[in-house]
Formats: sequence, C-alpha cells, structure tokens
Amino acid sequence: MQTTLRITDAIYREAKAEAAREGQTLTRFIEDGIRLRLRTVQAPRTHSFRVIRGAPRISDEEISQIASEDQTAYDLRKLGIPLKKSRCKKSR
Repeated sequence: MQTTLRITDAIYREAKAEAAREGQTLTRFIEDGIRLRLRTVQAPRTHSFRVIRGAPRISDEEISQIASEDQTAYDLRKLGIPLKKSRCKKSR
C-alpha cells in the first residue's frame, strides 16, 4: 500500500540517514518503527503489586527498596527487557 506522510524535514533527513547506515530502505525503517510502536502499545498495561505481610518487621528503607525494584521491573517489562532476580529478599 502506498500513502503520503507529512513529517518535518529534519526528521526525514535523520530517518533517511539512519536507514542508510543500517543498510535498509526508508520504507523498511519506518515500517520497523511502526511495528515496534505497535508492539509497545499492545503490551498488557496491568501491574500486580507485591503484598508485604508483617510490615512492622520491615523498615521504611526496605519498603522503599522493594518499591523501587518493583517499579524498575515494571519499566523493564514495558520495554521488553529480560528481568533479573530481585536482590531484596527478606528471609522469614
């Protein structure tokens, strides 16, 4: 299918140059970008929160660390980057 796109000259030149560096056509470069964007949009937008039982035994710093790790894991999943094991595991 053919279509007309209206994009700024600067973006066009940058995209054309990057496509050339990668050894592909501008059409293929744009298609790949659209595919990537569609995969991101179609990714599930749910997030489950970890339930922390026995909160009085967990310090504010540990809760902050767990929340930070959960946010990082969520962000990495959105970007399609494999997750690493959590470092902050409280033994019970």
